[in-house]
Amino acid sequence: YACVSPEPGDPAIRLVDVVDAMRARGYRSPFLLRFPQILRNRVVRLHAAFQAAIEEFEYPERYQGVYPVKVNQQRVVVESLVEESAAHRYGLEVGSKGELVLALTQDLDEEAYIVCNGFKDRDFIELALRAEKSDRRVLIICETLTEVGEVLEIAGEIDVRPRLGVRVRLHSQGAGKWVESGGDRAKFGLSTLEILECMELLERAGQPDVLQCLHFHVGSQISDILAIKEAVKEAARLYCHIRRRAHGLALIDLGGGLGIDYDGSSTASDWSRNYTLEEYCRDCVWNVLSVCQQEDVPPPRLMSETGRAVTAFGTVVVVSPLKVIGRTAESPIVMPPAPCHQVVELQVALDDMTPSTWREMVNDARALKDEGISAFKMGFVSLEDRAAGEALFSDVCRRALTMLDPEVEDDEEVAEIMQTVAPMLVCNFSVFQSVPDIWAFRQVFPIMPLSMLHEETLEPFTLGDITCDSDGRIDDFLSEVGAGQHTIRLPAIDLDHPYCIGIFLVGAYQDTLGDFHNLFGSANEVSVLIDGDGGFRLVGHHRGTTVSQAVSLFGFPREELVHRFDDRHGGDDSNDTTRYRDCFLRVLSSGTYLRR
Repeated sequence: YACVSPEPGDPAIRLVDVVDAMRARGYRSPFLLRFPQILRNRVVRLHAAFQAAIEEFEYPERYQGVYPVKVNQQRVVVESLVEESAAHRYGLEVGSKGELVLALTQDLDEEAYIVCNGFKDRDFIELALRAEKSDRRVLIICETLTEVGEVLEIAGEIDVRPRLGVRVRLHSQGAGKWVESGGDRAKFGLSTLEILECMELLERAGQPDVLQCLHFHVGSQISDILAIKEAVKEAARLYCHIRRRAHGLALIDLGGGLGIDYDGSSTASDWSRNYTLEEYCRDCVWNVLSVCQQEDVPPPRLMSETGRAVTAFGTVVVVSPLKVIGRTAESPIVMPPAPCHQVVELQVALDDMTPSTWREMVNDARALKDEGISAFKMGFVSLEDRAAGEALFSDVCRRALTMLDPEVEDDEEVAEIMQTVAPMLVCNFSVFQSVPDIWAFRQVFPIMPLSMLHEETLEPFTLGDITCDSDGRIDDFLSEVGAGQHTIRLPAIDLDHPYCIGIFLVGAYQDTLGDFHNLFGSANEVSVLIDGDGGFRLVGHHRGTTVSQAVSLFGFPREELVHRFDDRHGGDDSNDTTRYRDCFLRVLSSGTYLRR
């Protein structure tokens, strides 16, 4: 069974038990299971790792983090993380007026920062400054020179001393899928020349000391530690030079980018990273300290905007299979009364295959299948011949898989054979709503059944969702050596009593980016609290989107739809029309996903 615990060594619970508890309460899959204790544990681990590095290198300043709200704005996520604010001075990073309003209502520690990034208008800046004047520690990170002037002007109008930061555009780039977030052509940040102009602007205003923070960000999910080291060293050097002119500068915001190991390879692949959390923290602390010692400048406090590595672990999407599309091992072959020679020879290839001839037989079978389809197109063979030939080819490939040497499992030819025979397991969910990055970036997530993990007899499958879109599928999976598999090996499916499948590490960005393609909405959701004795409690139940809620988002309110229905059928009070209306109303009130 797949189990979960707040941290290693703690009592664990079975995810299937959580699913059963949800079903007992009348909920149906798909499910979104949240684990707030895991979120808080990730914050604790992050601060502990930085503190260990600070102590190891005798760094004279402290670390305090902020959570970038854009990674997941769900209330249960934000408020779970805010619970760690008092213990770690943990704050929030925002990039819009909506996120700022959200942050200002949270019970943060008085020393916690609210960091304002992104482009800003007058309302955004004024609200941030008035919060600073009230009782908040608000750090406004300026993305352009124009913003610097606007902040100074508005701060003068309302008589408040701003906490100002600047985002610098480093020459250094990150590594991985989001490498273009950094470098000379990055979207955000001041160039070296603009930094000098900023200093001159502040000096002319007589306020060089309002500049308190230097911020940089070179991308999300940075896969290579060398890219992090180079960026930190460059930023530290910039800090030292600016610090000589702006003595209030005392903070480096390291931005985001701390990666997690989605594919399990611990390499610099797009969906992994070749470093640990502890190594990341040591390299950040050491490289800032080293540069500051070289420049004889006091080291700054350190901050990071770590989001993915905090939230990804805390959410699991659970889906249930609905049907199998394609040929399975149990599917019978219906042979035509007088089969064509291609079908006869395919049967011979199937019967004569040995461990030493499987590759030859597969190649012969592929040629025979293609020959048979060509003959069908020309009218020389029957539909029954074509069906038998396709089924026999699938069985030839399936038998070949039973004769493989396990040491060549990752061979490209073997992977192609597995794709050939793999049926699609259609599951009751939407890729576009629950895991949109699979569609957008071909991201890989760990996927596995929640039970039957002991089964040794496995079959290859791909996964499909229930949207009317060919992109609504998953055919990139993990193997023992990382990503690269186009099928997933699963136990045989009994659709009368199917097991559930979990998609893990989906707590970062998926909630925020998920859309209503085909009007499939949010899944049934619950937060799970794990007790010290190995029990659990379900809290914060949220039913998924109903059909009426989904259509209303696009301008079709329920009341209007019912009114239109009644206008069309109001004069007919027959039993059929009454039942039709009852069915219409029942579907409007039901969830958007399918009922088994």
